[in-house]
Amino acid sequence: MKIGRAAKAVKEARCAVNLTQQQLSFEIFESREAISQQENGRYRVQPNIATYFANEHNDPFPAIEAAHEYTKWGIAKLDGEAADLHRSSISIKTKEELMEALEAVSEANKKLTVNPKSIEQIDIKVIEKSIQESIDAITALTHYVAILCKEYRISWVKMWAQHKMKLISRRFLKNG
Repeated sequence: MKIGRAAKAVKEARCAVNLTQQQLSFEIFESREAISQQENGRYRVQPNIATYFANEHNDPFPAIEAAHEYTKWGIAKLDGEAADLHRSSISIKTKEELMEALEAVSEANKKLTVNPKSIEQIDIKVIEKSIQESIDAITALTHYVAILCKEYRISWVKMWAQHKMKLISRRFLKNG
């Protein structure tokens, strides 16, 4: 049986904070067996475990991986041989991805005035490129925020709570 990315992320997070499965079970009020089954991929990682690591240990990656596994889209933690998650490298790469996204969005803006029902295929390609570059930027930004929060001990959860309050205060989001 193949162990999924979320299961590996939970096990890595648990080991990084020197918790046994039994100790984690006491923390989240779940059986050690349930934790073992999630870490071994028999069951999907449950939200309470992913939330625990974000809230208590400032590690959002189990939640990021679990969301990716549930939806089959979205961001996954970069872990390939070319990935460099050092804060300096992440910062440089994020800036590069943002610049590329801004350029692609600017090009797409010229096409967005055309009704989608009558747009040319070549213009669709420009819009698709802006979407892909934006997804690259979203991935880079998510890693930037996650790594900086983790390394500088700035609460990931608090940063998102502040962001949510800003959106509510500006009436972009309803409270609830």
